[in-house]
Amino acid sequence: MASPQPTDAHLRIAHTLLEEIAMRDFSKRQRSIIDLVLRLSWGCGKKAWMYDGYADFEAVGVYRNVVSEELQYLERNRVIKWFPEHRIIMFNKHFDDWTIARKKKTSSEHMKKLVNNSLQNIEVTNVLLSTLLQNIDANNESLSETTKNMTSDNEKYDGDNSSNSCGSKSKEGSKESLLNKSFKISSSTNEIHTEIGINDTVSEEEPELNEMELAFRRVEEKMIAKTGRMYYLKGEEPKNIHSFLLSGGTVDMLLAAIDEAFEQYQPRYPNDKITSINYCLTFAWKKLERSRAIGNGKDAQAMPVRSHPQPRQRRNNVVPMVDKLPASVQWQLEQQSVPMNTDEPKTIDDYPELKAMLESLRQKKKQVT
Repeated sequence: MASPQPTDAHLRIAHTLLEEIAMRDFSKRQRSIIDLVLRLSWGCGKKAWMYDGYADFEAVGVYRNVVSEELQYLERNRVIKWFPEHRIIMFNKHFDDWTIARKKKTSSEHMKKLVNNSLQNIEVTNVLLSTLLQNIDANNESLSETTKNMTSDNEKYDGDNSSNSCGSKSKEGSKESLLNKSFKISSSTNEIHTEIGINDTVSEEEPELNEMELAFRRVEEKMIAKTGRMYYLKGEEPKNIHSFLLSGGTVDMLLAAIDEAFEQYQPRYPNDKITSINYCLTFAWKKLERSRAIGNGKDAQAMPVRSHPQPRQRRNNVVPMVDKLPASVQWQLEQQSVPMNTDEPKTIDDYPELKAMLESLRQKKKQVT
């Protein structure tokens, strides 16, 4: 069972900044991105976070195809400073610069009253909580271990009650809390700049990427080398690459298709250039079809030769299609195949019947006139 302790590595953040983040009108995705940036920058002893790709944001449930849009929104409202060409994000702690409005019905005065009330009833809350936990322990033996862990946590925090744990300016008590003791930073090489406001220097190993993420990274690196500038997969590009790989394509085939696309591309105007991996995917699909055709050709068997043509049968009163030319076209082809007569031209005397018809017509004409 998870049992975080106050002495564990943690993130130091001013109460005023935390309250301001809670009161601003951030969406769920924007808040997840802010929490991720704080954890991997201040929470790791750095002023900023250098990410590897948009796939890193999926660790907090933000899909890679919407990361760029959300980062642009946060930077436009001065919540973060984003350097996309270097993949660096820095959180802006000066919340007076933020242009994102507060949520409806939020109030700084109301928040101050809540903090003062919480400071005044510390002992009552702790005593009541201990009683409730004891009742749970008595009624349900399966929760005994959880009760012990929570009780021990309360005992550790009880030592902080004399100090200013909620940010009050009361002059009572100068005893340093256990939480503040755990925050002290030695003057060694791990000392952190005062502007960062954190002391968590726990080093975390980078999680291993799966095959699909490695494929996305190789494609991005290839496009960067070809275009000469930073390139990140966007929109439907990850989905299209995923479909290509699932259909039998390989990453090497896709990288070769990118090279082929850039070599054969002919710009239509001076600044015309390839701006999307989707254009290169058309070459990749052609490569995949050619490889399939070659594979099918090797495995194909010769068609058996029929000694007699099979008669076509009529099905459902539908006349089967016959591969035969129309009669007029067939007659024309036959006439063209007959050699032309090269003899001398004949006269009407050579055709007695036509000559007699002509004479009769002439006589009728004379009678009429």
